[in-house]
Amino acid sequence: MASAFNGVVRSVIRELDPRRELSTVDSLESASGFQPYHLLMKKLSRQWFGQSRYSCINLSIQDILEGGGSEPPSLPAPRLVGTFHFLNLVDGQLQGSVELAAASQGMLKAGASMSNSSSASMHVAKLQVDPRTWTALQQETRLQNPEPKILQQLRQYGVNVYVVTEVLRTEEEVEATRTRKREGSGQFALPGTLSLQGKGQGHLSSKTTVTIPSGSILAFRAALLVIDSESRGWDVILFPEKKQKTFVPNQADVLFSQCQGSQGSKMSDRVTGTKTETVKGFRLLEMEAEDQAEGLCVLSRELCRQLLRGLDTVLRDEAALLAFEEALEQGMCLGHVEKQDGPVGTILECLVKSSRELAEELTKHAVYLLGALSALSAAQRALLAQELQARALSEPLSLVRSLLKQADPWQQGREVTLPAGPLGSRWREGAPAWILLEHCGLRLQENAPQVHWVPEALDTVHALYACLVVLSRLSQDL
Repeated sequence: MASAFNGVVRSVIRELDPRRELSTVDSLESASGFQPYHLLMKKLSRQWFGQSRYSCINLSIQDILEGGGSEPPSLPAPRLVGTFHFLNLVDGQLQGSVELAAASQGMLKAGASMSNSSSASMHVAKLQVDPRTWTALQQETRLQNPEPKILQQLRQYGVNVYVVTEVLRTEEEVEATRTRKREGSGQFALPGTLSLQGKGQGHLSSKTTVTIPSGSILAFRAALLVIDSESRGWDVILFPEKKQKTFVPNQADVLFSQCQGSQGSKMSDRVTGTKTETVKGFRLLEMEAEDQAEGLCVLSRELCRQLLRGLDTVLRDEAALLAFEEALEQGMCLGHVEKQDGPVGTILECLVKSSRELAEELTKHAVYLLGALSALSAAQRALLAQELQARALSEPLSLVRSLLKQADPWQQGREVTLPAGPLGSRWREGAPAWILLEHCGLRLQENAPQVHWVPEALDTVHALYACLVVLSRLSQDL
């Protein structure tokens, strides 16, 4: 069902948003949660390393504001930008056959065919909150006092909050159908004393139909919500700068930041989720990863072992990784974590206080590791699990560190020669360190331990380096 829904979304986006300025909804289950005025946050693992998926907070901006009286402010309906009708029909078929025959040696025939078809007819509306609405609401409202609990939780963890300003929405119920059919046949004859003959045929067909309710959101645009708790003021920034954040620091925070100096301020930006571009140079990237690793290594040796046991499963299982992300998000929004079984529960028990609240600093460092893991492919995570179990992370860590250091500044493509020392004679034989880099989109040279660096690989290589640093520190001396 998800594939049929995603097919509908992709067909609409190709026509209405070729520049991909809108964010698409991931599943039919969440298609009703991205309505205009609703609040969102970026998925925890997407705050780092160049990713930007969103999840719903289950609140609208109306739920956190108050007007002149006790009633919540009224929100004007979003304006209709345009309506569009789509009829998407796809019908494809492929056939093939082969025949082999030789005198006195027998005969072989085989044939196969496959077909795919899909259909969907829909009316879609583009709706937008009038930009003047935000100005009017600012003048008429202020943030609730006391601040809603969920905002308090998100503030503690430095999570930005966004508000939906524009959507593509279905105006009628849509039935999307996808059909697949496979057929095959074969025949053979072998002359001789036994004169063997045989033939066979078969087919496999499937049909998937998904009903998309009227009013379902297919894609949306989000703007940054900025909150000043001291004045109880707020603003919606349609085109935010990279350094802008939801929660405006109070005066004490500003003075503390000034006392840290310029380099400390830059590192603070990294800890709270600013992307790589705000900190340039390998040295600062190295300091960032070491700082995050140090933040988790305050755990006792026993808790480090427990954390690594849970991470071993998360590294090998995509479903466990997503469950870990969801559990952290729920814990941050709800303010407490329920006990659970399995690897996710094993990890969470390392991050909670006796009150079942998440320990803020530990959680921030865990989110950093989660973001790094999520930026890697499943094959890379499985290989990391293998190297972690073998206590062999030092080799890939040394290689990736050398690559990042020599390729800095990272904005230009270049050939980077790496030391063969960490690899010995195994660098041509599929050494795990090379495989990890190849999955980052880097090309391995055949005649020497050399890599062609491309700037597009930075986010993934950065994530790989972060994983290696943190996992190496956690497993040290165990």
